[in-house]
Amino acid sequence: MNSYYYQKSFPISYGYVPNLTVAPKMEKAFEEARAFLQAPDGMILACQLTSMATAMQGVFNVEIPTRKIAPVSLMVMTIAQSGERKSTVDNLFMGEIKSIEKEQEAVYQKSLKDYNIQMDIHKEKKAKLKKTITLDNAENEQTTQQLVALSEQEPTKPRAPRVIYEDTTSEALLDGLKNDLPNVFFGSSEGDLIFKSRVMSNAANFNPMWSGDDMTVNRKTSPSFKLNDIRLSMHIMVQPDTLQNFLNKSNVNVRDNGFLSRMLVCEPLSTCGFRQANGHRHSREGIEEFNCRIRQLLEQSLGLVDYRHRQKVVFSSAAEKVWWNIYNDIETKMAPGGMYACARDHASKLSENIARVAALIHCFEHPDDFEISLESLWLAVELLSYFSNDFMRVFCPPPKYVLDACALNEWLKPFAASGIRYIRKNYILQYGPNCIRKKADLQAVLDYIKQNNPMAEIMIDKTRVMDLFCDLPPDNAKLAENLAHYS
Repeated sequence: MNSYYYQKSFPISYGYVPNLTVAPKMEKAFEEARAFLQAPDGMILACQLTSMATAMQGVFNVEIPTRKIAPVSLMVMTIAQSGERKSTVDNLFMGEIKSIEKEQEAVYQKSLKDYNIQMDIHKEKKAKLKKTITLDNAENEQTTQQLVALSEQEPTKPRAPRVIYEDTTSEALLDGLKNDLPNVFFGSSEGDLIFKSRVMSNAANFNPMWSGDDMTVNRKTSPSFKLNDIRLSMHIMVQPDTLQNFLNKSNVNVRDNGFLSRMLVCEPLSTCGFRQANGHRHSREGIEEFNCRIRQLLEQSLGLVDYRHRQKVVFSSAAEKVWWNIYNDIETKMAPGGMYACARDHASKLSENIARVAALIHCFEHPDDFEISLESLWLAVELLSYFSNDFMRVFCPPPKYVLDACALNEWLKPFAASGIRYIRKNYILQYGPNCIRKKADLQAVLDYIKQNNPMAEIMIDKTRVMDLFCDLPPDNAKLAENLAHYS
């Protein structure tokens, strides 16, 4: 267990590199996919989470410690170049959902044929009754009552078992949520199809779907309708240039309208050029177990008649206390000068996304336990640290001096580890990272580092010296020794 598991804050800051620690049932599938696909870790994880959210959103809600009842749906974006095996990873973890959809389609088509026959009979009965109505027929009232009774007996059209929407229009998606399944997945491993389609012309439409809010859909040429208790999870896998073109050409600011702020974003390091095949037959036992659990959950969802009474997942008392501490820590980081000062939209959704992922992990791992454990919460914190780190790197890159400070810290680590305390400032300027070879750049970095680290700039005669451990008492012997070596 990582040492910061005992801390009370959200473990992300500039230069922090989160660990991708996953739950046991997820981990086995994760390791197998990594072994034989050699795809980026973040991409594998993103596909796992969206598969879980798609299967579970019809079954569960999570009660956040604020007492808000929220969906467990997720909106995810993976940014990766062509050749990173986006489609392969997507099919590996969404394939089971597609298989179930295909199986249900055969049942649906039979039900649809029966419905059409019953509907034809119903229409015939209705037509015959209407023919008996005349202006002077005394039995018209009785016939009218029979027509009303017949209308109440109209056959119910079966719901199409459509879970996955890829190349679709917003009209088709909304109609599907109304007339077919209210729990769906929208996305594609070919994100350019989505970002170039009309469905993204008003990306803010996805915000109430993420929140699980009721939606009123107004139509000009057909009746308007209301969507209640719908759930939508999303995973768009897109190339960087396509995403940038969308952001540049979008008629609205997708940061301002809240669309991107709800998303878990990852832009994992490329594995292209480092993947080596050896002909070894890798185990898929963990992947099969993972997909078996996905099937179990999705079939449970598809079997529900009333989605208004989903199973509520709550936080244990220990997990709730930690969640509040994390919530407050994220809020603090939104203050001026804080980590999230330039990404308050993203930060404002972080604690809820943590709760959603914690619920997904816990219920996936513990089928009959609906109280989120502290362990499940910390696993969610690990994962959201990773996604938040990538969101900030992609959409809110830190100032140059912050990036330079990370580079200098890495350069100084071997010195500090070997007990070296004093280094001439000119030595850093001459031999340090290339990014701080200018005096102004170095000074900006040092001023930033000194805010949160025990480092001081001191004058020895006319020489400026950096004291890496200024919280310790001065050490003239160490000073003379260090400066003799690093002059």
